[in-house]
Amino acid sequence: MYNIRIKITPFFIPLIIFCYFLIALPVFAAYPPGWINDHQNGSLKLSGVYHGISFADFTGGTPGYDDIRLAKDRALDELCCQLSVSVKSQFKESLSQQGDFDEQHVASSLFVSTRKTLSGIKEKAKWTDSKKHRYWVLVVIDKKNADRQVKQQKFINEVVDRLENRQDEILKGTKEIANILNRNMKAFDDRMVQLQTLLKEIEKKTDASGESTRKEYADIRSQIEQLERTRRQHLSKIESAQQQQSQKIDELISQNKEFKNLLNQIAGRIKNDYFLALADDDVKHSDKSRGFKVRIVSKKGQGADYYNGEKIKFKIKATKDCYIKVIYLSTAGKNRKAQTINTLLFPNVHDKNNRLKAGEIKIIGKLGELEVQPPFGKDVITVIASEKQFTDIKETLRKAQGNYYSETVSNTRGAVNLRTRGVGVVKPANLPVGTQYQGAIFTDKIATDTCFIVSYPK
Repeated sequence: MYNIRIKITPFFIPLIIFCYFLIALPVFAAYPPGWINDHQNGSLKLSGVYHGISFADFTGGTPGYDDIRLAKDRALDELCCQLSVSVKSQFKESLSQQGDFDEQHVASSLFVSTRKTLSGIKEKAKWTDSKKHRYWVLVVIDKKNADRQVKQQKFINEVVDRLENRQDEILKGTKEIANILNRNMKAFDDRMVQLQTLLKEIEKKTDASGESTRKEYADIRSQIEQLERTRRQHLSKIESAQQQQSQKIDELISQNKEFKNLLNQIAGRIKNDYFLALADDDVKHSDKSRGFKVRIVSKKGQGADYYNGEKIKFKIKATKDCYIKVIYLSTAGKNRKAQTINTLLFPNVHDKNNRLKAGEIKIIGKLGELEVQPPFGKDVITVIASEKQFTDIKETLRKAQGNYYSETVSNTRGAVNLRTRGVGVVKPANLPVGTQYQGAIFTDKIATDTCFIVSYPK
């Protein structure tokens, strides 16, 4: 990102006013919580605990008792598998004095022993995905507590006893670890679909861009393609391992870690790029609002190059009657002192009618108010469409005091969140005591899209 590129200069508009506006953001119930998002990005880190996350698919409107129990049991398996891998190195010296044991048998014995004896595991969070009919559970155990338990002689003796006398449990444990890794990979399925869709979106959104811009996004395309190849190879080996009597658990665990590391690298790349972060959010909205689409593109095409003094216009079109906001993102300053400024281009004090009919084309910049000026670089423009009017429109235009309204965001998450501001319904008066109130509209009533342009001197 660079400094502000687009000079907003309608014949009656002075400079942008920079101001701060704090409003509580609505929470979309259909969106997964942060711990699931981080898990699916391979980036979940919880300090001071071992954790396990898993799910169970269900039918009907809500999960039943058996579904809830299954999800929790799977999460416990995941936690114990993670713990057994983490502490295995601690047992090498102790176990070497007892005999020469196969490492994957050690991993299996640790897993089974941990699963049967560990106490103090707590359910930390749960979430029901009503659209995909999937119930999620997050369980944790205090790291110091767990480490203390597995260092006790009683636990060590049980691990050794299994290795020496209970091969049937060792074999069962080995197969179960392979099953856990398989379920673990399935938890990433939704994210992989989103990344593949993002890959296609990047291709579309750079179709009119110059060579330098294409090269800029070639790396993320390469990373996503490599991730998919790694995923397929890993799933193939897990499937093979599940069918064999002797499985290379260490190799499977190592490959699973490699996959998560690649996924985490991609998540970091997306997180640090405003265009990618917003485009990724577009994909998530699109997944939940299949019948409602909105598109924004500069009149010169997706990712087009513009030059100093050139006027810019954007075309917006939606598949349903809706209300729209158009937000322009730019960065002022450099490095750690950089601030990303978001400016509400539309609606504004001079054009307050943000109603858009299905199939109608709305032109932003028709007054010639958007002009390229130095410093040059990439600018991101995003649109959000809602079937209901935004609840903060009047207040935002009042705050603008006759100009364009601007505010700052500190990171890409702030940029993503700002789009949902004002999308909600007012809490009903005289709500009966004990009645739950959902303060946000469903995501199938929202659509978003993002584009960018690149500016240069003449």
